[in-house]
Amino acid sequence: MKKLVASALITLSLAAAGSAYAAPAPITGTTAVTFDNTGTTTAISHVFGSADAGKSFLESYTFNYSNLFDLSSGVISTSLRSNSQLELTSFTLSGNGNTYYGVKTSTGGFQTYTLDVANLAAGNYTLTVGGNVLGSSGSFAGTLNVAAVPEASTTAMMLGGLALVGFAAVRRRRKDGVKLAQGGMALA
Repeated sequence: MKKLVASALITLSLAAAGSAYAAPAPITGTTAVTFDNTGTTTAISHVFGSADAGKSFLESYTFNYSNLFDLSSGVISTSLRSNSQLELTSFTLSGNGNTYYGVKTSTGGFQTYTLDVANLAAGNYTLTVGGNVLGSSGSFAGTLNVAAVPEASTTAMMLGGLALVGFAAVRRRRKDGVKLAQGGMALA
């Protein structure tokens, strides 16, 4: 009976120890980015150290834009040594109920993600970079570019002004009496 109780206690303690292990908590961070609504570029990056080895990460960059805009962004990670490795697994932009996914390319020790989206509505957006720290360190870096898209009324005003300048030029030419001879030379 003592052996049965002892083996039950050992089994129970081993089961409890096994269930107590959990995967390392992911690394998460959020950085607020500010734009002036006229279009600009900002750098995005993060460096991971030896304490981050074996962990996954989700780094987010949040921003608000109050006009219609275009977004272009890219991120790169380079593995120079076997102990400096980072695996990029996702690159997304989410906001206004939509999610846009970046395109990944890998060549040798380089991993890149690019993301280009046109005519985004005003609102709050989050750009997220996800991945895993495979070596004892690693980093990624990139840019976030936004450019304001002119409103339809602004474009219409510009075209109207251009038409007025053209009309004035034609009228002035007629008023001045400039006529072209057959050879194409202007006669006064």
